[in-house]
Amino acid sequence: MPHPPPASPSRFRLVTALCLVTIVLAVLDSNIVSAAAVPLVRDLDPEGGLAKVPWLVTAFQLAATAALPLYGKLCDTLGAKRVFLGALGIFLLGSALCGFARSMPQLLAFRALQGVGGGGLMSITLVVIRLASQARKEAEPAGAAEAAGPPGAAGPAGAAATTGAAVPPEAAGTTGAAEPQETAKTPKPPATPKTLATPEPPATPESPATPEPPAAPGAPKTSSPSRGAGAGGLVAGAGMALGPWVGGMLTEHLSWRWIFWVNLPVGLAVLLTAAAVLHLPDRPERRRVDYAGAALAAAFASAFLLTLEWGGGRWPWLAPQTLALAATALALLALFLWRQATASEPVLPLTLFGSRALRLGFAVQLLLGIGLTSAIVQVMLYLQVARGLDSASAGLFLLPMAAGMTVSGVLSQRYVNQRARLPLALGTSLAALGLALLATSTAHTSAWATRGALFVLGCGFGLLVGQLVQYAQDSAPAGLLGVTTTAARFFQTLGGAAGAALSGVLLTRLTGLDGAAARGHDPSTTVPGAALSFTGGIDTVFACLAALMLLATALVLRLPVPRTAPAGTPQGTPEPPPGRRDRAGARERVS
Repeated sequence: MPHPPPASPSRFRLVTALCLVTIVLAVLDSNIVSAAAVPLVRDLDPEGGLAKVPWLVTAFQLAATAALPLYGKLCDTLGAKRVFLGALGIFLLGSALCGFARSMPQLLAFRALQGVGGGGLMSITLVVIRLASQARKEAEPAGAAEAAGPPGAAGPAGAAATTGAAVPPEAAGTTGAAEPQETAKTPKPPATPKTLATPEPPATPESPATPEPPAAPGAPKTSSPSRGAGAGGLVAGAGMALGPWVGGMLTEHLSWRWIFWVNLPVGLAVLLTAAAVLHLPDRPERRRVDYAGAALAAAFASAFLLTLEWGGGRWPWLAPQTLALAATALALLALFLWRQATASEPVLPLTLFGSRALRLGFAVQLLLGIGLTSAIVQVMLYLQVARGLDSASAGLFLLPMAAGMTVSGVLSQRYVNQRARLPLALGTSLAALGLALLATSTAHTSAWATRGALFVLGCGFGLLVGQLVQYAQDSAPAGLLGVTTTAARFFQTLGGAAGAALSGVLLTRLTGLDGAAARGHDPSTTVPGAALSFTGGIDTVFACLAALMLLATALVLRLPVPRTAPAGTPQGTPEPPPGRRDRAGARERVS
């Protein structure tokens, strides 16, 4: 199999920068329209367009969530570069069409198309960063391995030197990590005992099943490939906080159409540059794609989110229409699970849930999505309705939240892998604290107190959004890096869409007021009558979100320490049979 040229450090930094810019574009567009609601409705549908504004966000999130499982399988089958460029092309096409929309139905359709591409960008870019880093790491030990032994041993030896993981006996002669009878074949037998000066030498062959021995020597190295993915998740979270502010600035100084057109020059530059400089390992084999499973996943996600969106709003929760939609979602979920259990190449292998690390990690991702998206939506409502701020001024209040996410996310990078639970537990605790502080806010709360609460909230989420993606990648089975990454993003996106809908329904039930309608009108007429009611209702919503973050803390404390595979293991290596895995999931590693 031909290999691409090794990635130099400068090229890797360029690829990482391209991916981070792409993530920012996709995440900004997921909620940027909330700040342009009033001028957008005034131009396209002044009569009844206000009621359709929430669907501009929902359409994007629905399409992104539905497409995520398919992107993961395509990435592991066709290669990350092709899928990345394809998703970026779809996203740019949708952005251009959104800017030219002449009616609300057109804009909704184009937003869905944009969401199909955006869903891929928010997940595949993290895979691209991981693989680019892995390709660079593979190139580093190759020269030393060739000087120390035959070419056939270079890959495993270099991998072991990079990660500190055990290697097969036939390759151990180049690393000094083999059994005694193998090391006797090396030219300098006396050197072996010195390099293996451990209290319990017989435990070396079982080191893959125990995290302690391989972790110490390779800790700095094993964390390196994951830091790009962690930064990608961090940028995604910060982009969500900046979206309303960017949308407000573009709408105020240019036009609402530029919130979509601004993607074109930046996106085209990224597309052309990535096509030229992006070199990732080729796929060793082509596998079938379970399109039926992807369709069932999309149908389930749509039915589930529509149930939450319409239940308690358009229809009562116990209305026949709501119950029928909920029953449809359950039936589609059952069909999807059956398909994944019987398909030869499922889009979301059920074996992922056999790993305790991934099972708990996905649950935390779901709670993170609910908390992060709901917090941003409710904070914007609080600022615009209870405090009477316009969209641009309200967006400025989210800058401390974005700053907190950036600072804490950067600092958390040194605590990856072996101490993953420390920043995660601290993150969920800080998020719960920030939400609890917001739950005490009133219409007369000091602006600096609100900014301080948002900064604490941002610090908490900053410790989560990047580290959780990285944790999932470090715990992924061999050959399923793309599927595992997109699965993590799927649960976070699903939680975000569900959280936005549920928090809106809860707020409406508590206050009897429609948040979107109140926000869309002139604050001078809507705020005096709605401030007290909205403040009380939003306080309850924030308290519920804080409780969810405490639940996430309990789950984080049960997460096992992730195990990473040697950096030289080729992406796409077939997953080991279930019978050969130990209960701790030691064979389930990132390739």
